[in-house]
Amino acid sequence: MFDIATEQELFYDYISPGVTVEFKKKSKSWDKFKKDSSRLILQGRAALQKVMVEASQSARAASDSRYPDPQESTVTETVLFLKRAQMFTMKFDGFALESAAGGKGAAMDPEEFEKKGLFVTIGDQLSRQIMGDGSGRLAQANGLGSATATLVVDHPYYAKATKFLKKNKVIDIYDGASQEVNSIKIASVDSLVQVTLASTQTWSDDAWILDEDVFTTSELAGKGEMMGMMGIISDADPPYPNASAGLQGLLVASYPIWAANVFTNGGTLRPLGEDLLDQAFDADDVDVNVMLITKKIRRVWASILRNYKDFPTKAMWGGWVGIPYYYDGREIPMVPDNFVPDGHILGINEDDVTIHTTGKNGEPTWEAARDGSILQKVPLKNEFVAEGHIFSNVGISQRNTFFKIDDIQEPSK
Repeated sequence: MFDIATEQELFYDYISPGVTVEFKKKSKSWDKFKKDSSRLILQGRAALQKVMVEASQSARAASDSRYPDPQESTVTETVLFLKRAQMFTMKFDGFALESAAGGKGAAMDPEEFEKKGLFVTIGDQLSRQIMGDGSGRLAQANGLGSATATLVVDHPYYAKATKFLKKNKVIDIYDGASQEVNSIKIASVDSLVQVTLASTQTWSDDAWILDEDVFTTSELAGKGEMMGMMGIISDADPPYPNASAGLQGLLVASYPIWAANVFTNGGTLRPLGEDLLDQAFDADDVDVNVMLITKKIRRVWASILRNYKDFPTKAMWGGWVGIPYYYDGREIPMVPDNFVPDGHILGINEDDVTIHTTGKNGEPTWEAARDGSILQKVPLKNEFVAEGHIFSNVGISQRNTFFKIDDIQEPSK
């Protein structure tokens, strides 16, 4: 078996970067948003986030030589609580580990770990959280269930309501703060709107489905999920459990500037056109350098661009390829992301977004014994497990610079 030095090399030089690569493949947001571990406080349970809540007004014209009385912009420092964004366990067959060592302590081929599928799962989970609203809700029950294993669901953001419900995922079901189903495994995903549970259960209509052990009544450190773009790019406070304190502890009612620009159509779908985008960019405080879009909206906008033969149909956001939108001589990339809600365009300034994390560059932290070993033997079995975690949360310095356009009509296929 591995010595401790080789074991640490295996996890820190191969597995950790492999996990990070999968995050980036799954989520452009995770890839592009800056990571910061330098502003942690409370023994790493929270981070300090500077927020602009009022701009200085000490500027004007003058009829004499007197300058305006000085003012300072009001910048507050909020406490952003870190979340147990991912807790995961990797299991290894002892025979495979010993064979991989080859008698020379050689590290295992990272592809062997990719086959486990856990990297993909972690990438999906973090990508969903970054795009979510902080509530942890995976789907909503569409109809009550009484002693049945058939769960029909819908979702406020996705036509594919089972998008985040996977076979073997363990879930809880809550009606408000009341737990109705505890730790039940999904036996199969049957359609876009239906799953079968491992055993018969009972739940209320409109009850929410969450990952096991995610529900919380508090937004304090280590409770619930990370805040995401759908909770940030809003003109209201985030949903429960963050509603009472507000986004990063600031309520919109107390800080009117602490609201994003929302362009909605009351649930009625409308076609995408240049004027709709111009309206968003014409808003007073909007300052975005990228738009995150769905793949279907990319097709619609690419079709519009093709009607203007002089315009290129490719724009870059770092290493990611998007399509361009032109505003006042600027080229703004429109970049598709698998987790953007249906019919949505999210306008973001990446400079205002920080992923606060305890791990360097967002890499996982591995649980180690006092001797430094990461692999732990399963009693009475030739199997080993390794446990890791990512503690992080998403913070922003300004909210009124962002915008959201929804109710956009998409192609049916």
